[in-house]
Amino acid sequence: MWKLITLILVTFSLSLASWFSNLREGLDTAQKQNKLVAFYFYSNYCPYCAQMEEFVLNQEDVQKKLENFVVIALNISSEEGGKWARKLGVPGVPTLVFYDPKGDKPLGALFGSRPRGEILNYINGICKKHSIKAC
Repeated sequence: MWKLITLILVTFSLSLASWFSNLREGLDTAQKQNKLVAFYFYSNYCPYCAQMEEFVLNQEDVQKKLENFVVIALNISSEEGGKWARKLGVPGVPTLVFYDPKGDKPLGALFGSRPRGEILNYINGICKKHSIKAC
């Protein structure tokens, strides 16, 4: 049941924010648009991921902030998701990792289901630190 709910919510979230589920396509878009990446690591069996997707990530104000990034959703259980989770030091799911594709380095991460305000504050901090004026 959680697998189905998570799949529906991730699909709904992806459609709202023009998120990428294809890593290469997302990274190429980030390079072309000169944007930072926000990786969203999730799992099909993660109730906290479903909570984040329903109550935080699909909220209009969060979606608007995330438009300043290329957002790539990766299932941590997939081969590609697991590889990138290890590369970026992801401790579990749900996790948001902000990443500089030009410098090939993580800029910060938030692990766990967090309240909307905390997510917005964190994104604002990333925007300020990296001079993203549209935030």
